[in-house]
Amino acid sequence: MLAEPNDNLVQMLTSAGAPFELIDVTVGSHAMRGFRRAETNLGVLLDNLAHFRDREFIVDGDRRLTYGDVEAAAGRLARLLSDRGIAAGDRVAIAMRNSPDWMIAFLAAIAVGAIPALVNSRGSASEMLATIDLVGARLTLVDERRDAMLGDATPCLVPQIDGGAGGPALPRPSAGPDEPAMILFTSGTTGRSKGATLSHRAALTGLLLAQMAGAIIALRHFGPDALSAPRPQQTTLLAFPLFHVSGCHATFLSALASGGRLVVAARWEPEAIVGLIEREKINSVSGSPAMIWDLVHTKARLGAALDSLVSVSTGGQAQPINLLNAVVEAFPRAIVGTGFGSTETAGAVAMHTGADYLAHPRAAGRVLPLAEVRIVDADGNDQPVGGAGQILVRGPMVMSGYWNDTAATERAIVDGWFHTGDVGALDDLGNLTILDRLTDMVLCGGENIYCAEVEAALQHHPDIVEAAAYGLPHERLGERLVAIVRGRDGATVDPDQVRQSLSGRIADYKIPTEIFTTAEGLPRNALGKVDKRALRAAHA
Repeated sequence: MLAEPNDNLVQMLTSAGAPFELIDVTVGSHAMRGFRRAETNLGVLLDNLAHFRDREFIVDGDRRLTYGDVEAAAGRLARLLSDRGIAAGDRVAIAMRNSPDWMIAFLAAIAVGAIPALVNSRGSASEMLATIDLVGARLTLVDERRDAMLGDATPCLVPQIDGGAGGPALPRPSAGPDEPAMILFTSGTTGRSKGATLSHRAALTGLLLAQMAGAIIALRHFGPDALSAPRPQQTTLLAFPLFHVSGCHATFLSALASGGRLVVAARWEPEAIVGLIEREKINSVSGSPAMIWDLVHTKARLGAALDSLVSVSTGGQAQPINLLNAVVEAFPRAIVGTGFGSTETAGAVAMHTGADYLAHPRAAGRVLPLAEVRIVDADGNDQPVGGAGQILVRGPMVMSGYWNDTAATERAIVDGWFHTGDVGALDDLGNLTILDRLTDMVLCGGENIYCAEVEAALQHHPDIVEAAAYGLPHERLGERLVAIVRGRDGATVDPDQVRQSLSGRIADYKIPTEIFTTAEGLPRNALGKVDKRALRAAHA
């Protein structure tokens, strides 16, 4: 459940005829519960373009598009795709920066029944071409920069999207719920990226789970009339890349589903972001911990009020407790939040917000309805309450598999259970705490050290805003644990003092043998996660 146990709220929202009515479904050969509204395809979201026709939808610099503008532009591009021979089931890659054009391209591809492949547009030309080749894309929709990078190697089209009204009607796809809806690529921190394939049911289930979580929050904070009472349009900052599930699902498609308004952050420049929040009266911001730290510090330095914010949340990795405290102090009107999920689960499967998050700050969230979660040891045995092990997830939101990679799919999904590769533990209330990645665990002298636990302990230090722990080869111990930290602006971090502060907070064998300091941000991959391969390479 989400937040403190409240079966009545969940029952009210999921009973027959309710907005999130549950029914029995079969996914693969496995019986489970699913949302009635997910038994269709993503085309249902296109209806909102006409429903909210006169509302402003996307703000990108000087460009301002209404829902009607987006519908007309998507209709024109859908006609162009059809004229180019794109048909149902064809893969259409999208390699663009965050922009209205990206979102219009996605909607047009869905409308003609194609399968959008969301390419990491921050990658090199060879990396982008590898993912385009993996899915066998017939066409890649690109911006001018990506056209220059890719245009000689694969069929590309730069959509000429204007803000004019009118045009061909936007078609609707005929795909069934089990057919592929989109392909998103894994971050590739451990090797070549894989194409996680989400069915229409999985994509809609992930979206509906996020909406239901929001409905529960509204009912708790505003009472039983919260869902029926008129509410002002929500304005959300789009900071996550659209090729990531947090950008596509949690931000773009969530706004489309609710009639919200999106403000595109062209790049993460903290002072410019503060100005954007003030100018556009942004209500909701979600970002990596490093981004939220930037927001907290820049707000204080500029003396900005930012009182339009009512929701501040993190994603991509665990939120440090000292950051949580800083956010609560900086944004007293805002509901704080975090969650746990993945590309392969179409978004969050556990979520924490508000008072419940403050009561359980180490947990990533309460497991959401429809998500079955198990904690297992290396032999696949279920662990007792509080026991650590790999997190397995099953439910209608789980991907169908990795595109054109049967071996990887069979390793990842066994008997319907997706093996996340994350180490965690469940308490008796269903709170899920993330301890580490299986591939990020350090084996030192026969002891397993979860790097995330060490990083959380380091970030208790009042002067530390970022920390990363990782292993280095050691002749006797196998590996030894080291860490690198970045202090807050103007603070001097003493590594010896930091090591001393860890004594009593974590076991002695978990204290890093060395702590390095940096004045720069830690290296991160395109999804905002600390790139530990780069850290190890730099150390070597």
